[in-house]
Amino acid sequence: MHEKLISTLENFINDYYGIVSAHNAKRVISDFNHEWKIIANYPDNDTSYWYTRNNRHNFIDGFSKYSIALIILSAAYYKSATKEIDIIRLQKLIQEYEENNNPIWSPRPLRTIYLNIGITWHKLGISHYNKAVDAFKRYIYYQITDSSNTKYLTNAYAFRKCNTFLYQSLINDQLNLSSPTTFNDPFDCPILELLNDGTEISSLIRQAYKDCLKIACFTNNIKLPYNKDPKIWFSELVKNDKKHKEDKDEFLNSLMWAHYADSHRGVCIKYSFFDSISRLGCEDKNIVAYFKDVKYSDTDISKYTKNTINFDDAFFHKGKEWEYENELRFLYYNLNDHGEHRSIDIPNCIEAIYFGVKCSEEDKETIKNIMKNKELVKKDQNGNILGKEPIKFYQMKIDEKHFGQIKAVKI
Repeated sequence: MHEKLISTLENFINDYYGIVSAHNAKRVISDFNHEWKIIANYPDNDTSYWYTRNNRHNFIDGFSKYSIALIILSAAYYKSATKEIDIIRLQKLIQEYEENNNPIWSPRPLRTIYLNIGITWHKLGISHYNKAVDAFKRYIYYQITDSSNTKYLTNAYAFRKCNTFLYQSLINDQLNLSSPTTFNDPFDCPILELLNDGTEISSLIRQAYKDCLKIACFTNNIKLPYNKDPKIWFSELVKNDKKHKEDKDEFLNSLMWAHYADSHRGVCIKYSFFDSISRLGCEDKNIVAYFKDVKYSDTDISKYTKNTINFDDAFFHKGKEWEYENELRFLYYNLNDHGEHRSIDIPNCIEAIYFGVKCSEEDKETIKNIMKNKELVKKDQNGNILGKEPIKFYQMKIDEKHFGQIKAVKI
């Protein structure tokens, strides 16, 4: 029975993959066999698949046969005169596939499927736009899970102004994140500006990004660990590799103090993050979150379009003029989020606080009082507690021995 179903599934893929149109869409839908879902995890259903058309062989990497059939079906509904009930039936099939598989390890099929579903909801008119946005949110979710991610311990420095938002985050042991739509530079995370082209579908996808995607920005002179052989994800990790050999310690970066810490009236916070801050959709299937270093180049971003820009360039790429930041970004995507801001809990992650040269005595006392009963918890890669340490405080001062430089003095 399984062999027969696999044979008909392969014929369906060979007949229709890449050639669905308004002319054959109804035939595609009628030829789709709902019983194929019972062989989605059948041993003979390889995680990669050859398909044949016009005496050509093509390789679809990482796609199961059933997920390819679902892509074809979603394209057929998009191309046909679809009714609301049809999309609901399709979404039920997709949800069953998600529940019975582990799609975060092979997210590309679902990324394509949810894009098709979102466009199809849009075709049904304005009363269905909220459903289109929900589908686009899942499209972005699987796009993110297909991007590189990290899950390990990391240090990070944040330069902050002294204000109510800072005090509240310290009191609550939280990290504040913001939508890129709030960033000062409109070309930071350029996909959002590229989607601001006046078309309805772009506007709906942009709304999905605005609701669900938040970013926290840090500086870190050390590259995140990376695989020695980029083609093998489990190859040896390269660690403690400086981004630039000439870099001073992060808290000595004068430009960061000037641009992000209220011209030395603010603070620099050193975090020691646990690997549990990163999420791969395992613990909570609504959330994906990870750290990634920003790359800098003189690439002309005008070459990009909303359809050609890749995810890394969309959120982890900046011009060479920003290279002094040595930026490390924490990307957080929550399917259930709304609005432009989000705070997440990060208890016991602050290692040190550096007060700017011009930081007021009132602000220093306020922060020290908030932090007086808090500690840094040290953990290993397995989550085992290694010990606890008091939070350290430093005062930034002008270095009398080296004119034009600053130094940190422990207090």
